[in-house]
Amino acid sequence: MKYSYELSVDVHDVDHNGVARCSSLMRYIQTAAQSQLTENGMSYDELYRNHRAFILSRIKMEFTKTVRAYDVLRAISYPCDSRGYSFLRCYAIECGGETIGRAVSIWALIDTETHGLVKVGDFNLGIDTEAPGELALSRFVLPSDIAFAGTYTVNYGDLDQNCHMNNTRYPDMYANFLPLDGKRIKTLSISYMNEAPRGERLSVYVSRGGENLYYIRTVREDGKTNTEAEIELADID
Repeated sequence: MKYSYELSVDVHDVDHNGVARCSSLMRYIQTAAQSQLTENGMSYDELYRNHRAFILSRIKMEFTKTVRAYDVLRAISYPCDSRGYSFLRCYAIECGGETIGRAVSIWALIDTETHGLVKVGDFNLGIDTEAPGELALSRFVLPSDIAFAGTYTVNYGDLDQNCHMNNTRYPDMYANFLPLDGKRIKTLSISYMNEAPRGERLSVYVSRGGENLYYIRTVREDGKTNTEAEIELADID
């Protein structure tokens, strides 16, 4: 079952190039997903009252065209056939009836009391699933020459209700370490490994894999990897 809603890109959601931030587009599609769950009795608060919480594990996004302020978009999301401990969800963004963005993600469902994982078969989503879209998740390997590029401290503006850095804030953090003048993020794959709490100072490592290809790893103060990402940039069209 697909869920969608229409929106106009707010002027506050664009960057210094005048194009929509990747984090803004990410929030749009996740709003579609959360709205679908809420309408089916699974709001964030309702899930938490039942000792359940969805945690993003991996996501891949692809945007084929530049999105600007005041563009009218349709954000689409739908759950896909899943198994094991991995809940698969797909997304799309349309502009003028044309699909200009796609995304696919894997979520884990956590028992907030035991901190254990909940199997797909042990949780009734209550929403019909569909076959995955054309975009597929793929593994990537960070180059051996990845090098320290600086630090980033998790602050108030990054936090969700769990007092950890929200998954939609990571593209903005990465953008601080990318040459985005005249460029936009075309594709972004993120593997989320360990949460970053408020006040955490993350060490950021970057490697260039090609003319427009970059790899990033963020590491917590305890030495645990926080995230890894593969990012492709494109010229603004």
